[in-house]
Amino acid sequence: MQVLGIDGCRGGWIGIWHSPKQLKWFFSAALEDLIASPPPSHAFIDMPIGLSNTGPRLCDRAARQMLGRKFSSSVFPTPCRLALKGKDYPEANGLNRQQVGSGLSKQSYYLLPKIREVDNWLRNPLNSASLLREAHPEVAFHAIKGASLCFKKKTPEGFQERLDLLCQLDGRVAALTQNILAATRRKDIAADDILDACCLAVMPLSGRLQTLPAKPERDNKGLNMEICYYSTRAFKSAGTVT
Repeated sequence: MQVLGIDGCRGGWIGIWHSPKQLKWFFSAALEDLIASPPPSHAFIDMPIGLSNTGPRLCDRAARQMLGRKFSSSVFPTPCRLALKGKDYPEANGLNRQQVGSGLSKQSYYLLPKIREVDNWLRNPLNSASLLREAHPEVAFHAIKGASLCFKKKTPEGFQERLDLLCQLDGRVAALTQNILAATRRKDIAADDILDACCLAVMPLSGRLQTLPAKPERDNKGLNMEICYYSTRAFKSAGTVT
């Protein structure tokens, strides 16, 4: 199986291509260039897909519940589709409040250009929308470990904790990570962006495909509102698996 894990970064997008024979990385300012060729079997991206117009997405609620209080803040509130039309923060914030009754956080606002880019790619009839699915690295790391992590990802301890988990799945990740760190600038790609993309690429080695929620909703454009992860067990609530 050939899997592409994608994470947004300051310079654009970082992609990790994983297969039994290859583990390689890509960096591009444009998402479409990253996915263009050759097409993988599966592609997972750390960016919202499927935008609610009625309130918080069930997948975001489920992800926060799985991660628990310590890590739930890593799941930003997803803007509604109408907010994508905002030309600046006051307008986007107002549109979000108008549509769903709550404002837009600054963190979510800063993601709007990339959310638009993903949404445009998915809704382009020339692209295979079913290829690209939403995932969240912290959910994936939690599932790989089968329990809560100990450290936040931007700490040295958190970086090492996550790298160790990935190396348990594929030992090649350590060398690849060092190669990317040496070849790129942190102002373009943060160290945790590298691990996040690696995580989405190698997570299929940790079990079966699962989604939050188990039966995803669709938005008004027909896109799934889901967060994918891999595990031998499905998470039902925070701290429990079945």
